[in-house]
Amino acid sequence: MKIGQKSISKVLLDVNVCIDVLTNRELTKDESKMLFAILQKNKIQVFIPAFSLDTIYYILNRMGVQNELAKTSIKKLIKFTGLQFLSNEAVEYAFGSGFADFEDSLINSVAVINKLDFIITSNTKDFNKSTLPIFHPKEFIRFYALA
Repeated sequence: MKIGQKSISKVLLDVNVCIDVLTNRELTKDESKMLFAILQKNKIQVFIPAFSLDTIYYILNRMGVQNELAKTSIKKLIKFTGLQFLSNEAVEYAFGSGFADFEDSLINSVAVINKLDFIITSNTKDFNKSTLPIFHPKEFIRFYALA
């Protein structure tokens, strides 16, 4: 897959997209399936920040998902994704990134430092300081379903 002239091979999913996929909160089940189908069809590696797993678990619990189901959901998610870990370099990059929200700056820095191609997030405005292309999941689906 390409954005302009750049070949796309690796993407990072923000925490909110992971929650949406697991709970059908802002993405329907069909949209979630389509998102992953497009990523798989185009052989794009999908990653999530490893440090976000506890946040995903916490939010699922706050939404009323029982502990075992939350764990099972996360296990399913990581079968289809890889984990990206924080490094000292990524934390330093996050501190200097100018993001208003530190968690978003960490997510962005993990993607930048690990040379991922873009970020998919439901909160695109929170990533306006990113040097990477940012897609809302529905925008990504619309754009690449036509490609």
